[in-house]
Amino acid sequence: MGRFESWLLGTRARIPAAISAQLTNGLFASVPIFLGGIANTSAVAALAAWRHPTAPFIGWLAFELILGVARLAVLLHGKREIAAGRTPPRLLAAVLSCTWAGSVGYGTFICLTCNDWVLATIACLSAAAMVCGMCLRNFGTPRLAAVMVVSALTPCAVGGLLAPDPVMRVISIQLPVFMATIFSASFALHRLLVSWMIALSELESSKSLNETILQSSPDYTLILDEDYRVVFCNRPGGAPSAMVAPVDRHWLDLLTDEDREAAQTALANARSGTPGSFAICHSNALGHKRWFDVAVNKTSDASGRFIVAARDITHQKKSEEKAIWMAQHDALTGLPNRAVLQDRLDAILARADHAHPVSLLILDVDNFKSINDTLGHDAGDALLCVMAERLRMAVAEGDLVARTGGDEFALIVAARSEADIERTAQQIFAQLREPIVHAGRSLECGASIGASFVPRDGKARSEIMKAADIALYAAKAAGRAQLRIYEPAMMIEVDRHQTMITSARHALMRDSVVPYYQPKVSLRTSRIVGFEALLRWRDGEGTLQGPDGLKAAFDDPALGALLSDRMLDKVLHDIERWIAAGIGFGHVAVNVTGADFRRERFAETIIGRLAERDLPASCIQIEVTENVFLGHGANHVERGLRKLSDHGIRIALDDFGTGYASLSHLNHYPVDILKIDRSFIERLGMSMDAEAISSTVISLGHCLGLEVIAEGVENAAQERQLMTMGCDMGQGFLYSPALPAEQVPAALTTPLSPPLRVNG
Repeated sequence: MGRFESWLLGTRARIPAAISAQLTNGLFASVPIFLGGIANTSAVAALAAWRHPTAPFIGWLAFELILGVARLAVLLHGKREIAAGRTPPRLLAAVLSCTWAGSVGYGTFICLTCNDWVLATIACLSAAAMVCGMCLRNFGTPRLAAVMVVSALTPCAVGGLLAPDPVMRVISIQLPVFMATIFSASFALHRLLVSWMIALSELESSKSLNETILQSSPDYTLILDEDYRVVFCNRPGGAPSAMVAPVDRHWLDLLTDEDREAAQTALANARSGTPGSFAICHSNALGHKRWFDVAVNKTSDASGRFIVAARDITHQKKSEEKAIWMAQHDALTGLPNRAVLQDRLDAILARADHAHPVSLLILDVDNFKSINDTLGHDAGDALLCVMAERLRMAVAEGDLVARTGGDEFALIVAARSEADIERTAQQIFAQLREPIVHAGRSLECGASIGASFVPRDGKARSEIMKAADIALYAAKAAGRAQLRIYEPAMMIEVDRHQTMITSARHALMRDSVVPYYQPKVSLRTSRIVGFEALLRWRDGEGTLQGPDGLKAAFDDPALGALLSDRMLDKVLHDIERWIAAGIGFGHVAVNVTGADFRRERFAETIIGRLAERDLPASCIQIEVTENVFLGHGANHVERGLRKLSDHGIRIALDDFGTGYASLSHLNHYPVDILKIDRSFIERLGMSMDAEAISSTVISLGHCLGLEVIAEGVENAAQERQLMTMGCDMGQGFLYSPALPAEQVPAALTTPLSPPLRVNG
């Protein structure tokens, strides 16, 4: 838009572009006024030409007709452009309008100066009407209206001054006043129109914004009148529609009985000026539930209306329910967890009456660690999931099955007597006897169960759970796959077990674990040929104690490993000192358990420690019992023993004859020495069976090329019988008790009694 056009069609006030376009497009509006103006001026020009058929009047008529056609054509073209969304020819229309106003002024001028007062009167009246039309039609562009009025009335004022009749000069005086009044009215009307259009535009924008906000909002929005009837409803994602909710219905009638009371409270709060809120749950015909958080507020105007906003919180509610479920359940098996178990026990104990007694069963999977170690954690997880399902099947509806951690489960079952518990345990054992198949392999494992009664075995949850734990410990100690029901006497065994564990920890911390050495004597030469390292430890008072006081610690993987390592280090340290002093001690036998061999690279550790001290492999022997061949992880034992044997370390099989080892084990494992258990030696001379077994073991060992040693030799009669049987070595109090390391050199230099000779 050029500068002239901007000035002509604009105003001094700042107007939004959209409103300015509407105002300037008024040039192409008000078609009736437009056509009336053309028709009126054409009619006056025709009348003037008829009364005075002179060139000025005929020319004016011709010009009016041509100009009228041109303006009409521009008007129609502009309307089409606006309809098409394009810019109409505003400047051309404005120039033609000004030209037409000038033509009106020219025609009035010649009518005033023709000395025809009838024509002059008609022309003046027509000009006045046209001026009114110019202001009415173009008050959207007041400057254009002013230019048109000046163009039309200025010639009239000049004509009044030049008219033959002096009275006509009054027109020249009145017209400036008339123009000033018209200008003032035109600009005032323009300001009023602009203010109205701006207000209307802002109202429409606000309405559009509100509709957009409502349509974009995730909330359901209702407006209630002061009687709580629905007057408006908006549904998320759709335009406001009375079809969404029953308008004119009472809102409280739309709610269920459960929600109506909460809604009434919220409305009462809102009426008092405090926002009200509550939550409702809605179920559809299919039973699908949806939750809504409803907020109620009173409008700030005097209408007394209420705004109700309901937000769908179904996803949030489900997330909360899922979080609560996960906090109360085991992620792997889906069973309730320890927290749920504890809450259930607390609720049972809180009941005043115990007409329906229950029992707590704690179940531990036997050999679960071995399955994890040998088959992988996937197999262990599969085993736990199947066990969880089978435990559910083994109990009655209403009983609780929970996973409390690791391979431990807990059950709360209805039980009036020990017989009820035993029946439930048998159902569990029957379920677990069915093989569990994973990745084409059968997983076989049992379970140990400890049980306690509620409330017989405690008034608090911790007491009930402790009693069941103690019973579980007793079941494991009894050989696994057992059920034990808590008895007070079991507490004594548990205390003894804990005392052993605590004593072992303290002994390790105080470094009071020491090896004592019991000599091994050749029955042919009566000379000491080696020693067995026996564990001793000093208690808090300094009293020397035997290994029985730490027996439970050897079954603990962590403590057992620490005790074995401490003994091995101290034995190797003593051996190192003896070798450095030139003491011919022979060898030292060290006891090793199956759990030691299951440790990572245990055999390599022993070999490495010998190498660190530059000690020969012949200085130590490894003693194992028969049960290491039969326990889980026997392949680790075989691999470790062969590694040690290949390095030159001799292997002794301790307590032979008391376990379940077969002759195949003696061929399968690298065994060099057999030790006859003291239970047979102490009955020599009193039991034919003991003599037969001892003689058989000695003969068997010699046939296999093994040395045989008898332990627990306490008198000469036993020694004589062993010599008669051909036993190679003896060990026991007949020769010497276990000695501290400092007394070993003296024992080696003190001569023993000469060997007994067998007659014949």
